[in-house]
Amino acid sequence: MKNYAEIMKIIDGGLKNDPKKVYDYSLLLAEKLRSTGEEIKAERILKLLSSQIAFQDNQIIGSARYSKQARQLPFDQESKLEIADYYEPYQIENKPLILSKSNQQQIDDFTKSYVYSDKLASHGLDVATTLLLFGPPGCGKTKTAFYVAQTLSLPLVIARLDTLISSYLGSTSKNIRLLFEYASQTPCILFLDEFDAVAKLRDDQHEMGELKRVVNSLLQNIDNLGDKCILIGATNHDKLLDKAIWRRFATRVHIKLPTEDMIKTVLKQYSADLNVFFEGKQIDLLAELFVGQSISDIEQITKKGIRKSIIEDREMQLADIVESYFSFIQMDFEVGDIDESRRGKIKYLMEKLNKPSRRTIGELLRCHHNTVSSDMEKIQTNER
Repeated sequence: MKNYAEIMKIIDGGLKNDPKKVYDYSLLLAEKLRSTGEEIKAERILKLLSSQIAFQDNQIIGSARYSKQARQLPFDQESKLEIADYYEPYQIENKPLILSKSNQQQIDDFTKSYVYSDKLASHGLDVATTLLLFGPPGCGKTKTAFYVAQTLSLPLVIARLDTLISSYLGSTSKNIRLLFEYASQTPCILFLDEFDAVAKLRDDQHEMGELKRVVNSLLQNIDNLGDKCILIGATNHDKLLDKAIWRRFATRVHIKLPTEDMIKTVLKQYSADLNVFFEGKQIDLLAELFVGQSISDIEQITKKGIRKSIIEDREMQLADIVESYFSFIQMDFEVGDIDESRRGKIKYLMEKLNKPSRRTIGELLRCHHNTVSSDMEKIQTNER
């Protein structure tokens, strides 16, 4: 039976005299009907809701498309600043998510369980609504949260740690409660980036009692969140998370540094987005060079190289990207004189790339292949 989960929630809200629950799940039901082309049924639900006095203060558009209730975002009582940012699905940039096949499968399985909540509910199964993303910085955790929001057509509520965490005793726990109460009132995705800031181990001897109280508050709020809201946490420091926090997340995805094949996909995407042409061999060389860098770092390095060629009003060269790369990684050989620095780069490229020719090295470093040959002889002499 389609939309079984929403119907059950509406019935439950009616039996418990909870009009807010009836309203929220009726809106969700209308949106699902609209998304499957059943416009007339969705319109009837919206008209019925708008005719009820209890719901007249809510913003319902008299068509099959409705707008989520425009409620005031919660704010910190001391600073008076909002503790979250709010994005509707249409405000999220539609860009392909670049993950490993296993990570993509995990994310797809997670979103499908939400989409097929009716089918799962008819078999007595709950929907997994908690997702933990962990791994090195710049590898796509935040983009994954945006992707999930767009895939499920749900608003994204992003916690702002600069205002969520207060210097006043007890205020952080209060802010967490306000944020979770806000998120629980309508179907949405609550995203907590840098999750370890509020979910650290409670047995850490270096932390004060206040943080332990914050973690306890966080655990209680996660347990009371309900199934209308999807909670996504992201951290670069998974080892710092309290064990009880781990148990609250049904799906845990370890997003690692990109593989060489993923890097090639990234470079091809940049080529299309920025109208820059990379030949196949150039992409292969750059993919080898970029192994060990995050997707975010690769984007910064590539754009810096392309930016230079645009400023100098000439075609982009592979050497521009390589120069940007060496500037980014800041190796020790950059400190020496020009010749010493070049020899350091030659040695680095010989070790990093798969048997590059001297002509290729010269092209990457903007020097003649004879210079590369001479430098390699000096390198070998110094290593003896």
